[in-house]
Amino acid sequence: MVWFAGLFGLVLAAQAITTNDVGYLRLTFYNNGEGDGSGKTGQQDWSEVQVNDMVASAQAWANILGNTAGRMVDVHCFWTNFSGSILGGASSPYVGNYVNAQTYTEYVWRNGVNYTRPGGSYADCTITYDMDAAGFAWNFGSDAPTGSEIDFRSVVTHEIGHAVGFTSTYISSTDKWWLGGITAWDSWLRDDAGNAPLANSTGTPGNFTQVDDPIWFTGPNAFAANGGANVPVYAPTTYAAGSSLTHLNESSYPSTLMTPGVGLGEMVRTISAVEEGVLLDLGWNVIPEPATLSLCVLLLGGGLAARRIRRAVRAPPPPRA
Repeated sequence: MVWFAGLFGLVLAAQAITTNDVGYLRLTFYNNGEGDGSGKTGQQDWSEVQVNDMVASAQAWANILGNTAGRMVDVHCFWTNFSGSILGGASSPYVGNYVNAQTYTEYVWRNGVNYTRPGGSYADCTITYDMDAAGFAWNFGSDAPTGSEIDFRSVVTHEIGHAVGFTSTYISSTDKWWLGGITAWDSWLRDDAGNAPLANSTGTPGNFTQVDDPIWFTGPNAFAANGGANVPVYAPTTYAAGSSLTHLNESSYPSTLMTPGVGLGEMVRTISAVEEGVLLDLGWNVIPEPATLSLCVLLLGGGLAARRIRRAVRAPPPPRA
């Protein structure tokens, strides 16, 4: 398993920056040696099929999230060489009012704000992928992966999920939530003792335990979709930066989009009913569809930096019980 930190027919020329609008998402692809001014530089060119995969995953999000954005959401896309088992990571800066916080993507799209980014912010969301799929092989295109491949569209879809709200402002180095505020996702988290996140605090009424394995998402829509039970959130007994607190619990929801890992040969490009309930609890207008819904973070903001990653492991996850 690897862990996470309207198509077109355009042929990319080498070293040409390409931009594509998909709903309210504006995808910009940076090839080898190209940068966006933030200090981040692409390490590999984007092929036509890779761009099409990004567009397909972004279109899936555009199809189900019905909020009207205040402007286009700028998403910058890069290839890099991650170490270890990291497949990809996404970033979206935060804006907060010292009580509540949201990613730029949430603020612009979900809240409908025509937000002007402050100086030094070059994108609303930056997504970076590992060039060699953590030592495995990527599966590109619409077909299912083989048993020796990692499905690229599954990872793309997952990473955009963090930008739209599966994210926390908890800072492990200080054991506090960001002074600028807690996210909508944070606001529904509870540990086993009932403690909750609080801005610039270790929790309320007591110290929130981040390693309860699991902790719980208590939003009413997710609760209902989960059969009248709170939703377990990934919180291993050893805190995992970039994975803890921001994913559904892997052992509770194998082969589900917003868990921290994806297995060889596994294809998860759709959002479950529980994940749809989470989105409703986060304040999104979810457009109903007749079948299961399809979906697509390193988060920065006001001095806060948080990484949301997906990783790979050497074996596929266990079968669903």
